[in-house]
Amino acid sequence: MFIFAKIKCSAGEGGGGLHGNAAMPRTHYLLRLNRITGMKKKRAEWKVKLRRSNFKMHRGELAPRVILAQTYKLNGVLERIVKGGCALSYGTLKHAADLLMNEIEDCLLEGSAVNLPIGILTPGVKGLWQVSERYDPKVRAQNEAVINYKMSAELRKALENPLLEAENIRSRRVVINSVEDKGSETINERLTPGNAIIIQGDLLLMNGDLPERGLYYLNAETGATVCHIPAEQLSINTRSEIITIVPKDLPAGRYKLRIVSQCTTSPRPMKQAASYTMKGEMVCGEEGEINS
Repeated sequence: MFIFAKIKCSAGEGGGGLHGNAAMPRTHYLLRLNRITGMKKKRAEWKVKLRRSNFKMHRGELAPRVILAQTYKLNGVLERIVKGGCALSYGTLKHAADLLMNEIEDCLLEGSAVNLPIGILTPGVKGLWQVSERYDPKVRAQNEAVINYKMSAELRKALENPLLEAENIRSRRVVINSVEDKGSETINERLTPGNAIIIQGDLLLMNGDLPERGLYYLNAETGATVCHIPAEQLSINTRSEIITIVPKDLPAGRYKLRIVSQCTTSPRPMKQAASYTMKGEMVCGEEGEINS
């Protein structure tokens, strides 16, 4: 829920208008108020995959690993803000965000720490310092410039009392947990024609011999099959992972991925194939190319 407040700013009001600019003309601004009395409190709601630990001290115990819902780049975050009802245009936000990111980078490169609402970024150096022979590139290479991150108190408080939903350790049905696109380096977000995708899940092994086995690219709106990659054409295929190449001629659009497999928890394949269609949508191409 968002509330928009209309605020009137003009020269001579509130110390010379917005940002103290006395020459600024009378303008109306819409400001989104994120914190409202009675608004639902933010809470971490994550799905986790449980795996048996191989460490000697905790062998056999369950270790949770977060199943990423998506991976956002800056553009994706800005699109979320615009869709959420921001009065500013995407172009205006993008310009401001680029300036902010560049300035933060400059601050870090000059050796300054940057304290943000989500945490503090601090320059650091890894490796032991060799006093002599600093002219030698191999000696200098022993020290690496890094940026250390420390979570802010606000974010730490927001992560208190998380709601964690555990997936089964060993699923009894085929399931897709995540799809990583190597072309865009995103998860559960984009498809890049001609580049590899890595599908993580359960019971993905293409044993058996039914011809319908494989990976399907479905039109997200209609559910129609746009492309079927037969089991034999998958580059790498195990019970928990599939690696394949996105077809170079895959049309721009929004897609859901479907896996059809005969795999079970036993070595013997099922007589009939089972299918699983991922819940989220993945985008191929730029927004201007997508007609859906």
